[in-house]
Amino acid sequence: MIPLKISRIKLRSILKSPYLVYPVGVIALILFYTDLFMLLQGQFNIKNVDFFTALYWVVVTMTTTGYGDIYPVTMLGKLYTMVVILSGVLTFFAVVMPLMITPSIERWLKSPKGKPPERLKGHIIICGYNALVDSLIGELAAAEKQFVVIDESMERIRELQLHGYYALHGDSTVEDVLQSAQIEQASTLIVNEGDDKNAAIVLTASQLSDCRIIALVEKLETSDHLKFAGADIVVSPKQILGINMGMTAISSINFEVTNVVDLGDDMKICKLPVYPDNPMVGKNLKDLKIREKSGAVVIAAFKDGKFIINPPPTMKVDEATVLMAVGNDHQLHEMSSMARVQSQACGGKRIIAGFGDVGKEVARQFDKQGISYTIIDLKPYPGKDQVLGDSTDKDTLIKAGVGEASTLVVTLNDDNKNMLTVLLARNLNAHVNIIARANLDRSVSKIYRAGADYVTSLSTTGGQILARIVEKGVFEDAIMLSESVLLEKFKVKGSNIEGKTIKDTGMRSKTGCTIVGVIDDGKFSPNPVPSQVLNSESVILTVGTFKQLEACAGMFDLKKTAD
Repeated sequence: MIPLKISRIKLRSILKSPYLVYPVGVIALILFYTDLFMLLQGQFNIKNVDFFTALYWVVVTMTTTGYGDIYPVTMLGKLYTMVVILSGVLTFFAVVMPLMITPSIERWLKSPKGKPPERLKGHIIICGYNALVDSLIGELAAAEKQFVVIDESMERIRELQLHGYYALHGDSTVEDVLQSAQIEQASTLIVNEGDDKNAAIVLTASQLSDCRIIALVEKLETSDHLKFAGADIVVSPKQILGINMGMTAISSINFEVTNVVDLGDDMKICKLPVYPDNPMVGKNLKDLKIREKSGAVVIAAFKDGKFIINPPPTMKVDEATVLMAVGNDHQLHEMSSMARVQSQACGGKRIIAGFGDVGKEVARQFDKQGISYTIIDLKPYPGKDQVLGDSTDKDTLIKAGVGEASTLVVTLNDDNKNMLTVLLARNLNAHVNIIARANLDRSVSKIYRAGADYVTSLSTTGGQILARIVEKGVFEDAIMLSESVLLEKFKVKGSNIEGKTIKDTGMRSKTGCTIVGVIDDGKFSPNPVPSQVLNSESVILTVGTFKQLEACAGMFDLKKTAD
């Protein structure tokens, strides 16, 4: 008797289910209208109707498709058609869509399809989603790394799941949520929920797993607390962005070469912006004879928002071009003299618009170089040369001296304000060098169009740096040539390209990476010819995206140099 009772209960439950009742009701209505149509076929322009034709007319009429091949010719036929149309609209738009299809879609989106499987191991867990994380997961997905995102916004979770990513809705401070993400088997946990919440997540996670914990901080003063709580690495994306912007600005102020990576044997690579009113503007690289005059070699250029590797001799230099060059200190110094107007570069005011975390880091870089500056901010900072106000106000910019300034660094936390500040400053001073921050990738091109000479994105820079930390455990010394392009040094010895010519390796066609230089016996050869042989003592300088460099290292079994 007990099994019988259970089966009856299940049967009643099934019979009451809307997933049975609604479809059966709709089908019954369609069949009823079909039979009725066959009885009323004399009211239409067709006779001797079979069942399938009647069914066809009912379906196209109820769905308001109405091809017009079968139509009523009497008043009764027209009334019947109106009833079918109205009931069809009500059936499909008041019953089928809201009560059957929409709930099914919602259940599918909320279903545990985005939940990571129990067998998942060695993956990365990311707590908190924002633009920086969006850039990071792009890098991780490109490198085919498995990851799980945890966020409290159901909308974000649905979007991630629809893109095929593992994503969980929940509070990262709760043990069950972290365990659902298989934290016990994870390799890395990235904590990005804000300074107030990060400590709680780190404390919880460190009790559940021995995985490496990377914490992102807004304020550097919270770093020690997070390390004490159990974080292995603490990263401030804003600090890194500020350092990058500060070093870029310094290279436009001093003749001292900055923002460089040492290649060994006194060889360096650096960014050298070209500024207004100098002899380079409007000329081709071939006509400038940079190598003949300075000894430095241009290996790449940033122009019109695009990064160009091995730019052609016919490329025309304009006042917004940034050249990437290699050489020793003296050679780069000589080239920098060609790329700027000394009176403007060394004279004129330096202004920092916005004195938050990024602006303060830019100021620290200026202080190290002994460069004076004026800040614009709504909050007073005693002891600083400051104009109190909003940089989006024209009068404030004039008061700060932007009309006579040589350099303006825009570091505001709002992209719209950054765009407006750049636009106003460019109208006030056509020759000021403007280095601007973008918080979102989609704002970069807009800020360039507003008049900025160099724009760096917080989300892209932070995402790339995090991807390298996840891969290597620390952020290694690879120069970021543009928003997505890096330069890496690899040893040839023991690799699959040892003894081959550059052409025979097929590196560019296979991975997208380009060899822009070779170091042999302490001698650096920029822009090597395709026929150059790579011997066991060679070190190659390779340019590519994070994904391309990882693919290149894996395909050719290349190892990074120790320096």
